[in-house]
Amino acid sequence: MADAPPEDWSVWRFEPSLPLAIVATVLYTIATLWISYLTCYRYKAWYFVSVPIGGLCQVTGYAMRAYSTQHHQDIGIFATSTSLIILAPILVAAGNYLLIGRLIRAVLPASRHRIFKVPAQRLTHIYVSFDVVCLCVQSSGSSLASGVGWVGQLADIGMNILLAGLALQVFAFSTYLCILVRFHHLSRSMAVPGSPEGWFNVLKAVYISSILILIRCVFRMVEFAEGQEGYSLRHEWMFWVFEALLMIFALLVFCVWHPSKYLGNAGAGNQGNSEAEAAGTSSSTIEK
Repeated sequence: MADAPPEDWSVWRFEPSLPLAIVATVLYTIATLWISYLTCYRYKAWYFVSVPIGGLCQVTGYAMRAYSTQHHQDIGIFATSTSLIILAPILVAAGNYLLIGRLIRAVLPASRHRIFKVPAQRLTHIYVSFDVVCLCVQSSGSSLASGVGWVGQLADIGMNILLAGLALQVFAFSTYLCILVRFHHLSRSMAVPGSPEGWFNVLKAVYISSILILIRCVFRMVEFAEGQEGYSLRHEWMFWVFEALLMIFALLVFCVWHPSKYLGNAGAGNQGNSEAEAAGTSSSTIEK
């Protein structure tokens, strides 16, 4: 690339697809408008607003990618697009993390508002903190790499920082899935009679979204571990399958099963939560 004439130089390591970038922009726009309508207007579920923001970052990232496919030497657009697409899933992940405590409080009796001896509210704090740290680390790596157009020695350092942030995110999601499985197991025998109707749809949505984001993070780890000359960074199909496709479904699943449809606009089953607590207390008394 260094020996190539200036007019032939490109920030891309393959010939990027404009049609796929346009399709992705349109699909993410539809999904983001849908989840934004449900979250901000229909249910006014402000606790879940990080997911629409993540979708907006994706829309912007893919729109800039579409532009970049025709402007191969515009480092700024390419770098910003790449950074937005990399960081947006962290905001969608935050939505997943915010739901575990709400599910526990809405479904399990008051005496069992702990998973692996950790209180439900603290679980939320722990995983949101993980998400903030992941955002800080990955944004630092992305800023460093994008500052040099994702090429060169500094870009390698930035990608290593990103790799560390992704490894932390994989660890967080892996343990989070263990929490979900444990909650699922407890809910089979301990769900209180007043549990919000359809709460299991929320659990399914969290399972699907979390697993898809986890797979995507593993792909990104492999991609950055391979380095700038690796297979993943030189073959676009890997990006569309393991980034764009996985994340659109991770977003759409909440359009189908929006948590506030079942848990109330505060995400805790407003109407049914007090009944659930009362039922849970009596249930725990019987068990004892």
